[in-house]
Amino acid sequence: MDKPFFIISKATQVTTSNLFDSVLKRAREILQRDINKVTTARKEPNEIHLQVDEQLTANPEEYQIDLHDHQVIIKSGSNLGVMYGALAVSRSILKIDDFWYWMDTPIQKQAYISWSNFNLHLPNYKTKYRGWFINDELLINTWKDHDSNQYVWEQAFEAALRVGCNMIIPGTGLTSQRNRQLASNYGLIIAQHHPEPLGAKMFAREYPHLSASYLKYPQLFQGLWKKAILAQRNMKVVYSLGFRGQGDKPFWLDDHSRKWTKKEIAKVINQIIRTQYEMVKKYDPKAPMAINIYGELTSLYREGLLDFPNDVIEIWADSGYGKMVSRRQGNDNPRIPILKVPNPKKRQRGLYCHAGFHDLQASNFLGLMSNSPAFVSNELIKARQNSLDTFELINTGNIKPHILYLREYAKSWLVDYHRRSLDEILQEYVHHYYNEFNAEIIDSYKQYWNSIIQYGQHTDERAGDEFAPFLIRRIIKAWVTPNGQLTDSTWLVNEGTLAKDLANIQKMIEPSLNKWSKLICQLEVLLLKMKDQHNRCVLYGDIYMSAINQAQGLSALNELIHAYQAAQVAQSDNNLITAFLHADCALQSMKKIIEVINHNPSPKWRDFYENDADNNVPLTINKLRFIRQYIRTIGDTADEDGWERHFIKLPGDARVMLLWTTHRELNDDQLANKLRESLNEN
Repeated sequence: MDKPFFIISKATQVTTSNLFDSVLKRAREILQRDINKVTTARKEPNEIHLQVDEQLTANPEEYQIDLHDHQVIIKSGSNLGVMYGALAVSRSILKIDDFWYWMDTPIQKQAYISWSNFNLHLPNYKTKYRGWFINDELLINTWKDHDSNQYVWEQAFEAALRVGCNMIIPGTGLTSQRNRQLASNYGLIIAQHHPEPLGAKMFAREYPHLSASYLKYPQLFQGLWKKAILAQRNMKVVYSLGFRGQGDKPFWLDDHSRKWTKKEIAKVINQIIRTQYEMVKKYDPKAPMAINIYGELTSLYREGLLDFPNDVIEIWADSGYGKMVSRRQGNDNPRIPILKVPNPKKRQRGLYCHAGFHDLQASNFLGLMSNSPAFVSNELIKARQNSLDTFELINTGNIKPHILYLREYAKSWLVDYHRRSLDEILQEYVHHYYNEFNAEIIDSYKQYWNSIIQYGQHTDERAGDEFAPFLIRRIIKAWVTPNGQLTDSTWLVNEGTLAKDLANIQKMIEPSLNKWSKLICQLEVLLLKMKDQHNRCVLYGDIYMSAINQAQGLSALNELIHAYQAAQVAQSDNNLITAFLHADCALQSMKKIIEVINHNPSPKWRDFYENDADNNVPLTINKLRFIRQYIRTIGDTADEDGWERHFIKLPGDARVMLLWTTHRELNDDQLANKLRESLNEN
């Protein structure tokens, strides 16, 4: 007996009986769009119908697909389940990649599709709450595609659903508040950033002239919390309880009314959590709640000072670099293990992990994580073995640079997830997104993590792309400041003098420079050899740009240190030429990053990185341009023609001065190029 089948063609219409349901409306639009993208022919008119069936109560996220004559029905006990069903058809039948938008995956066009396998089901998830936190979203927040920033956010929410998310924090601060209704329209549960309890507006923003003290103004804080709950109670929400302060830092750092002990801090936090808990129970009684045991709360919890209701989910955070220990904050690096923390109350537990991270110092913002996905996989298995798997929230950064890790995190939500080797992860990933030079590409990814420098005493303390620009700006500031020291850098070096600190940094980075140079050459050769333009675009955006940020940043940092050292030993003004040329090399290295961004072979992504204010490569370039000019100001004459006269002009022309000069001074770029040419000849 022949299997029943359904023909999907241009004549297939996706329908729903409830267009007032925003989730069904979005699901219909997505599936219809994908059908229209894939099919080219019109066959007999037929219909795929989306509906919520309240009798399907076993698992509200599960869906069922049935064929009835000329109609396919996708149904579930919830609108989110219907959305998952529509996306399953898109993925399995239409072959639309989960990251089609972010990876520009080509569409496999067909005249029509004969669909006979209707046995599609929700993956078997171990993790109940699976989510993304689109955090430090500077790139996404200002970027437009199809002349719309909302369109970009819509693609982010669709991608989250495609990989299995049922929960999201749709941005940070005001962005999250602006986007939460849109995210909810896709069926996603709204979660909240730990410094923004209950999703409320920040006290300092609402009351800028008052000190942000809960002890002084409890009613004002509670008013903000109540307003937030009432604004969200018609959505699905996991409310975040707690109190950090104004911004991502502890409240007691801004409250100087007393000398805070740990017991006093815990007393305030416990009182606030209890108040928030009772408010949620009053105004949105069925909503789940969670608390982030993050940063400074980790030690309070370990000392038994935190007290909160047992039905609140505990969320424990990785280091920001994938390791299951508490994060470093400046010089404070307790590295408290989170895996073996006793759980006497038997509360449900979950994780807050990072694919992208911005710690203002050494993390990855524009590129791949500094620890490999295999390292992350190993840590996730340890977390599961210790029952930290009810809730998993992944910091996505700006999504585009972190697809490799986001795919792996999504796999970790499944019941059958296992510890995965780097070979296994890369084989799957590279074969999925490339169709040529796969062995060479896999080797390039491996070389990327092999080239990363270790900045701390622990092997997982490895520097991301923020490391070099962060240090470059601080070195320049210290250089031109009398008795200058590196600011907020004692977590890295603290030898007492700038010269000793820079010598230590140099020892740290120099062994990796040749590795990075070789990797860049390897990738550039691959880009030239590739015949497929799509492969070239993927390689360029997915690893080449990550490697360039690392390689050029560290090269610039090394050249700047050489410039400083040359300046310190210069015996005369003319000896500062060496420092000047090293500073110029540093500048050219950083400018290469911008050149690579601007020459992206995919026009769609060329302006994606324009709002980089974390690595802030443009600012770093300006700082290097300044220090180069600073060296010239000290070493060259007041009219900036001395070095040219002594080192560039012919000896006779330098001595004969019928006219003092015949042209204006060379600019710094021209001078550096001419000096190199002249000095090489001599």
